[in-house]
Amino acid sequence: MKLLISNQHGAIVMALMPFLYGAALSQQLIWQHIFLLAAWFALYLMTYPFFNLFKGRNLPLYRRWTLGYGLASAIFALPALLYNWKMIYFIAAMLPFVAISVYFVKRKDERALLNDLAGILIFLIAGMGAYYFAERAFDAKIWLIPLYQGLFFLGTTLYVKSVLRERKNPRYLWASIGFHWLCPLCFIFAEQYGVALAFVLPAVRAVLLPKMKLSVKEVGLAEMAVSLYFFIIILWATL
Repeated sequence: MKLLISNQHGAIVMALMPFLYGAALSQQLIWQHIFLLAAWFALYLMTYPFFNLFKGRNLPLYRRWTLGYGLASAIFALPALLYNWKMIYFIAAMLPFVAISVYFVKRKDERALLNDLAGILIFLIAGMGAYYFAERAFDAKIWLIPLYQGLFFLGTTLYVKSVLRERKNPRYLWASIGFHWLCPLCFIFAEQYGVALAFVLPAVRAVLLPKMKLSVKEVGLAEMAVSLYFFIIILWATL
């Protein structure tokens, strides 16, 4: 049986990166992280059929897959919750942003920037949860996850809009370029040179690739390469 999943492969990367970074940043990887990751991934997969329920089409199909993914997430979550039940708080923190996404789905305006930001915040909360899971500490380090990953994702959102959804709107292009170069400059000023290096390639991409008129597939492949670069360098710079 073929799984019902979204074709937004870039979103899958965005869903996993903060989680993996948060788990690595805690420097306390434990076997229960496997179940937490599986639960989170199943929950992410559930969002596609769940949001489609609000479009009013193929409801039996989307109900079935929503329940299936939801059940899988709950099963995987049990060992994780037995280890640290406070993960429930992170799920609760995601709910307001899920409500925002439901609102935009109902309006048939899923490409709205605010909806993109709501999705990003959900992913960042998951990353913070992965850090807290073993560390059991809500300390200063946990905020590095939304800081570094959030800046990268916001820049990615502006860039993707500038080359695909809003390529005829020059304001998005200049916002993307300006934001991308502001990030490394700020970290250089703060003498965080390794972190600044992580943002250099995304900044170069924001300037050069819009000139190449890439296809959707080519944009996606380039983003996967840039995301891998960012993830490796930010790990090297902060662990």
